[in-house]
Amino acid sequence: MKNIKKLLILFSIIVLQSCSSNDDPTPDTPVDPFVNLVITTKTATFNSTNNVLLTGGTLSATLVNSNSNYNVGVCYSENPNPTINGNSYTVNSSGLNGNTFESTIYGITIGQTYYLKAFVQNFSTGEVKYGNEITYTQNLDLTTSIVKNISVTGFSVDVLVGNSIATNSERGVCYSTSQNPTVTNQKYEDATSGSGSFTLNIDGGTLSPFYYVSPNTTYYLRSYVQYNGQYYYGNQVSFKTCGYIGGSGGYVFYDKGEITNGWRYLEAAPSKLTTTSFNIFRWVSTSCTANTFLNGIQNTIGTGLENSTIIKNFCNYNSVGATMCINTSLNGQTNWFLPSIDELKELYKLKFPNLVTFNNDDLLSSSQSSNSLCFVLNRNTGVQYTADKTVSYQTWQVRRF
Repeated sequence: MKNIKKLLILFSIIVLQSCSSNDDPTPDTPVDPFVNLVITTKTATFNSTNNVLLTGGTLSATLVNSNSNYNVGVCYSENPNPTINGNSYTVNSSGLNGNTFESTIYGITIGQTYYLKAFVQNFSTGEVKYGNEITYTQNLDLTTSIVKNISVTGFSVDVLVGNSIATNSERGVCYSTSQNPTVTNQKYEDATSGSGSFTLNIDGGTLSPFYYVSPNTTYYLRSYVQYNGQYYYGNQVSFKTCGYIGGSGGYVFYDKGEITNGWRYLEAAPSKLTTTSFNIFRWVSTSCTANTFLNGIQNTIGTGLENSTIIKNFCNYNSVGATMCINTSLNGQTNWFLPSIDELKELYKLKFPNLVTFNNDDLLSSSQSSNSLCFVLNRNTGVQYTADKTVSYQTWQVRRF
């Protein structure tokens, strides 16, 4: 019993001493939020006015003294897994705004894929934490259409420039006999700049210069813009200039660039039309009503066959150029006709590379000016003029296919 009392007294003394102690318990050491920090890289957007990417980061926790103890920004590269060591990076000078920050990447190359990661760097330890990796590509919105209206001396092409490169200082096309042409090759600049579609008609025509293209030659062409001091190029297309031999042994002198309305090419006969009775021809015979304006006759490219058919149906005589172009087969082909005035102007370009030699007579077209006048092309200048429909001229067959 005495021993039990002694134990109770000893326990009471220990408890009292413990309760009377003035020492506070030692608190737990706070956990640094940087240890478990998760960083989310913000989706990048492109600002075309300044040619910059706008991005940044969001943190999963608030950092104490964040603007004095930590560095924040985005690192980026043209290769995956960018870091602040060895790759480019941008630092946000204003630091964090709560748990987020914004970053701007300058001097973006259009069409280039960039890999980006937000980061936080601890000044005191040098440790760097990275966010998730994202990619961004600002597509080059520059489209080169197919080449059209191809002749012996030139061509035309449509180009579309998107809004992302609207602040360009120059736009146009460049072309070469080698692939992937640049502005150091032959180039043709548009008179305006900006976004939207534009058409370039590149042709020496019947007036100088004639050096834009060579006949019977394959060219490669790309559109281009100069944007923020750098040249960018659209997709490449190719085309072949006219002046080569067609299926009937004559020269192809016009190429639409694509098949529409059942045809694409115009081919000229190897020589002027000559029959057993005539070697020059009239627009209309004196046996028909001379002073008659025929409905449906047109001037444009692609209307010569229809013109010739209208004339033949009205005046089916051996002295009539349109009639005899249709009636005279050549080299196994029967689809010949008298060209319209605009078709005749294209045919006339065969003169420049000495593919066709015109004789002393001017060239008759299937187009008309009035009841009594038709259009004729001057053999020396290629300039159209009006003449009496009953006067005879040199006539050249053409066909389309």
